[in-house]
Amino acid sequence: MAITLYKAPNCIRCRITHEFMDAKGISYGSYDLEADKDIVNGFYRANRKFLHRNETGVEFPMFHDDDGDVVLQGTGVIIAYLLSGRALGDAGAVSESKMLHGWISGLNVSKVPAGEEDHFAELLATLAKGGLQVVLDSDGRRADLLERLINEGCLTRVRVNIPGPASVYPAAVGGEAPSAEELGKTIALARAFKDHVIRLYLEPIKQADGSLAWLTPADAALAGKMVAQACGDMLMPFGIQVTAEPIQGVEPLTNLLPYRSKVRSALPKTDIIKND
Repeated sequence: MAITLYKAPNCIRCRITHEFMDAKGISYGSYDLEADKDIVNGFYRANRKFLHRNETGVEFPMFHDDDGDVVLQGTGVIIAYLLSGRALGDAGAVSESKMLHGWISGLNVSKVPAGEEDHFAELLATLAKGGLQVVLDSDGRRADLLERLINEGCLTRVRVNIPGPASVYPAAVGGEAPSAEELGKTIALARAFKDHVIRLYLEPIKQADGSLAWLTPADAALAGKMVAQACGDMLMPFGIQVTAEPIQGVEPLTNLLPYRSKVRSALPKTDIIKND
């Protein structure tokens, strides 16, 4: 078989993946960690540079497409590839999930490229139908698609992650900032959803010289003003959170109080969200 799936026993993500492939009539071979331990471990060792581990160990399923020598890992990433090739992954719409224990993340509605909306919706529906709690991220763009996905009932949590003011969007997310109207619609959709987070989400931003740097508190103030103007509600609860991922070459950002102080000038109900 051109495609090989490497599974683990009692793995819900593995079950979702092979049931999807079966339903689509996709032929594949498979190895199970319990029955084929040496083969599975050998695949991991041979492809370690393409694979990752999380707090529970190696993430399953793992996937190899011999035709293109493609190595992938994680049910969201694998199903996205089977639906759209590299389109969703290369655009950043689907990436490694940082959540475990029945939850799945790494799904960004704002980065879905034109023409891939149906594939993205099918992916989310497949994950939810399979029993995973689906977390969808947005940076304010693609409010139309966010509304569709909410209406289709496949989401558990919606997170609106503001990277900074409009001026940092191209460097931070690879696209122009949403209009005030679109950002306002995104925020309204999220606020109407039972489980939601609306936050200034701090990650190092690539600078013109190629280096990485944190958003400044002054820019955080501009971001807060942008959000307040878009939603028309200064009393909207708002969060500030910094990525928990270690970033090589950048000192960790540990003091968020200056950011909170600046943002509160536009959104008084701003609080720091602590990482788990």
